[in-house]
Amino acid sequence: MVDAVARVRRELGGRVPLIGFAGSPWTVATYMVEGGGSKTFGVIKRMMYEAPRDLHRLLEILAQSTILYLNAQIAAGAQAVMVFDTWGGVLTPAQYQEFSLRYMAQVIAALTREADGRRVPNIVFTKGGGPWLDKIAAIGCDAAGVDWTTDLKTARQLVGGKIALQGNLDPSALFAPPAVLRTEALRVLDSYGPGSGHVFNLGHGITPEVDPERVALLVETVQSYKVTA
Repeated sequence: MVDAVARVRRELGGRVPLIGFAGSPWTVATYMVEGGGSKTFGVIKRMMYEAPRDLHRLLEILAQSTILYLNAQIAAGAQAVMVFDTWGGVLTPAQYQEFSLRYMAQVIAALTREADGRRVPNIVFTKGGGPWLDKIAAIGCDAAGVDWTTDLKTARQLVGGKIALQGNLDPSALFAPPAVLRTEALRVLDSYGPGSGHVFNLGHGITPEVDPERVALLVETVQSYKVTA
């Protein structure tokens, strides 16, 4: 992955921003303990209740590994990095702070902040983490990803201008007819409102079945958007 970052950086020649990423310690732990994806996360949640010390030890190891991994990506040329917490939203609020956010905070605190004379921003994204955006903003990250279940106006109020926000179009909107896709994209932009601090993005990953022409239309819609005060 790190070699790939360096290669892509050379090929792009600085024309397109290069973002590195890693799964959060909690999310990586779920795949390790469950042995793959899960609908219930019963195995790791049982571990959480029956052997919390063991789980914390695993999460600590993963946090340190994530720090090394992301810093290596930065050294290879990544211009920003993102911690992707796909499964933090399956936790209770207290569990989220103890088993997910705590370790993402460790990662953020140890990331390289400058490389080659440039600042390297970082982003934290928890799918289903809308209610906890204020707590995410408090760990020292530069931006938080927001999925499509949280209105950006609400998200903006929660973070109080402390960090930027990234998001949050429903990825399924890319299957909509062009006129509907435009409407949905504009709805997201309007929900954030005027002012800086918003990076438009999908509220989660893109799926392989999406027509690239829809993506091109989305990019054109966002680039031509005019903010109204």
